[in-house]
Amino acid sequence: MQLKNAIAPIVLAAAGLLIVIFGLTNNQTGLFNLGGAAILISGVIATMSAMDIFTKQIRGIILIVLAVVSLALTYVDYKAIKDPLDFQAEKDRRYAHVIQNLKDIREVQMKYKSKYGKFTSTFDTLMNFIKNDSLLVIKSVGTVPDTLTEAQALEQGILTRDTTKVAAGTSIFNEEYLAERKVPFKMDSIPYVPFTNMSFDMNAGFVERGRVKVPVFQVVDAAPFDQYDVLKVGSMKDPSTAGNWGE
Repeated sequence: MQLKNAIAPIVLAAAGLLIVIFGLTNNQTGLFNLGGAAILISGVIATMSAMDIFTKQIRGIILIVLAVVSLALTYVDYKAIKDPLDFQAEKDRRYAHVIQNLKDIREVQMKYKSKYGKFTSTFDTLMNFIKNDSLLVIKSVGTVPDTLTEAQALEQGILTRDTTKVAAGTSIFNEEYLAERKVPFKMDSIPYVPFTNMSFDMNAGFVERGRVKVPVFQVVDAAPFDQYDVLKVGSMKDPSTAGNWGE
């Protein structure tokens, strides 16, 4: 009879033991491991109570305390699992916006360099370029016949090229570019880390490669949601314009 009464507590103790083993072998949080240990201890005490090691009065008190502790620790374990998942979901949401801003800044920097031969280190200059500067855009006028190449059509005057000035912002953030975005576009928000009032850290300069000075730039998230995963694009050490988000 005593053994029959001890089945449920034994199962509880076994569950606690499995939680502890899982936590230690899978690098779970301290709260998770603590919860597992507490459940194990609760199961052991409950088993001893079921085996009539304690008096009836003490057993009743212990069981009530253990029930409360078990519920509390179950909640702790639940939070230990849920909180990291919630953090990752929020991180993914925020970083999608941060990455898009970094891509936008890179696009503007590349257009700025195409006109001035260097990158800029200030957002004042970058935003002035977007809003008040212009870029040369070459448009083709005419249609290339199926029997000719584009070069032949140009040579025969069937196709002509017209070079015009277009506002930098309009040229950079055209319909084709904006169609590929996954987040809303707000031009004035480009310098700022999304969901914060902080601007990105931006630097620009030159590195020497084969006795040639090559322009470089780097933009870093100045207010990262995850301090251990800071997004950036470009480099001040190498002529790279790649982002570190695995593109």
